[in-house]
Amino acid sequence: MRRRRLQSTATAVPGRRITAAESTRLRRPRPFLRRALGRLAVTASVLVIGFLACSHPATHEPPTVEADGEHLAGAYVGDGSTKAVFLGIPYAAPPVGDRRWKPPAPITPRQGVQPATEFAPACVQGTNENSFLSYIARTLGQDPSRVPVVSSVSEDCLYLNVWTPNLGGEEFAPVMVWIHGGANVAGSASGPIHNGANLASKGVVVVTINYRLNVFGLFAHPALTAESEHGSSGNYTLLDQIAALEWVQRNIASFGGDPDRVTVFGESAGGADINYLLTSPLADGLFHRAVIESVGFAVANFRSLGEAEAVGESVAEALGVTGSEDVLAAMRALSPDELLRTWFSIKRIGISNPNVDGWVLPDAPARILDRGEHIRVPLIIGFNTDEWTTLRQYWPNVTVDAFSQWLRTIDGPLAERVIELYPVATDAEAVPASDRLQTDWYFACPSKFTANRMARAGDPVHFYEFSRTVKAPGGDLLGAYHAAEVPFVWDNLAVETWAPRQPYDQELADTISAAWVRFAATGDPNGGDLPAWPLYDGDEEGFLQFGDTVTAGSGVRAGYCEIFEELLAKWMAGGG
Repeated sequence: MRRRRLQSTATAVPGRRITAAESTRLRRPRPFLRRALGRLAVTASVLVIGFLACSHPATHEPPTVEADGEHLAGAYVGDGSTKAVFLGIPYAAPPVGDRRWKPPAPITPRQGVQPATEFAPACVQGTNENSFLSYIARTLGQDPSRVPVVSSVSEDCLYLNVWTPNLGGEEFAPVMVWIHGGANVAGSASGPIHNGANLASKGVVVVTINYRLNVFGLFAHPALTAESEHGSSGNYTLLDQIAALEWVQRNIASFGGDPDRVTVFGESAGGADINYLLTSPLADGLFHRAVIESVGFAVANFRSLGEAEAVGESVAEALGVTGSEDVLAAMRALSPDELLRTWFSIKRIGISNPNVDGWVLPDAPARILDRGEHIRVPLIIGFNTDEWTTLRQYWPNVTVDAFSQWLRTIDGPLAERVIELYPVATDAEAVPASDRLQTDWYFACPSKFTANRMARAGDPVHFYEFSRTVKAPGGDLLGAYHAAEVPFVWDNLAVETWAPRQPYDQELADTISAAWVRFAATGDPNGGDLPAWPLYDGDEEGFLQFGDTVTAGSGVRAGYCEIFEELLAKWMAGGG
């Protein structure tokens, strides 16, 4: 694939020493002005302020940087003048009004010094109870009110956050860009579990990003496609992520980060979106390593632009604007709440997936990976042993008949072989069988497909399985559930007050977070005192298990994922 370079604020050479003039520019103090139009911070901002613990005198000027023509004033972290955090940085123009459902556009730089000490609102989504984390808390016998919720949302949400341990440093530090999960319908860059202070303290510049979600990020319509110079619509979620990565290339050197050592890492929908980015020519050259956690189903997305447009027409019809002379103007005039309610009322499989539009995604990810035409980078990929136990709440009535019907719908002619692998005789047996199969189907097996294809192309791949469970009443019911690894990766176990921890959990968090940082720095998670992590290949299928101990193994779900491969081969050959 063509490798694209974007001009950075400093020459992008790994480990290059910054000149004295550049160092002065990066650290030059500027006067502090209040932002003319303030924003409500999400609840997590309070947590961030707790991390700041600034030991500088009250009269000390805040750290300042220049990014995209704006002067930003952040806050120092800890006791070093090189450690700082900058929150709520715009990376694209507000996608509101006539810019709703258009690709992200450059910002218009604001004049004066802009305070960057509060999170921006999350992108529009529901803001009620976090049902996923609340379910975990209740199962563990904990108070679900401890679970954080998104408290402020807006269409004006294309902002990112930077934690740096290296402001004005003589050498660039590796960069890690987090793409949050939430099924592409919810989530934000400001969740307390994703506070980057601890991870940054290990020697990386950490970036978290907001991106458009649900109807605002994935809505396709024939009128939008006709309006687009690329004949595309419905992939604004991915375009936002690409725009944020372009911002990193242009600006991260000002924060002490190396634009030639950028790692994208994400979990759930964030990991799925990285799968898409790996197969998008628009993302080529914007990142140099990838970490995909707890997801893989994106490879099996064959959703066409036409199918996405049909969903969009259903949304327009439900909103009563199909007869409008200008359907787009009518829809852009509607309130975010009305659009969101209608979007969630449309029950279509894949409604929250990107589409193969020929521009952002030239083909289905599985086909691109199978042909070896993906972006060539080192990869960490893996899954949790019991992903579906916390997702089962969205399909609560699992019976033998429902389970068998689902298998025949999904697996077609291969259904009988699948039923033999996951035998069910009673309704009580249907629940764990469904948990096991759907963990394999949506997580383990598609992740293995991606690992196989990238390893076959010659990319260094490291595979993992996370199997550590919460050692508390209720922990056995959940097992190593979906997203259980996230606070370990971020070294933020203390944030999850609803999940009781043991001393070994912190040791495991130290190991996992250090391995991720090592990978970001070198492209290889091995080295130092870290456990030996074998390379993955299609023969040995070596992997590392993060459980009650850290051990190497081989053979990822052998005997189970072969059927997934057969089905995917049929879909690739038959057009989806």
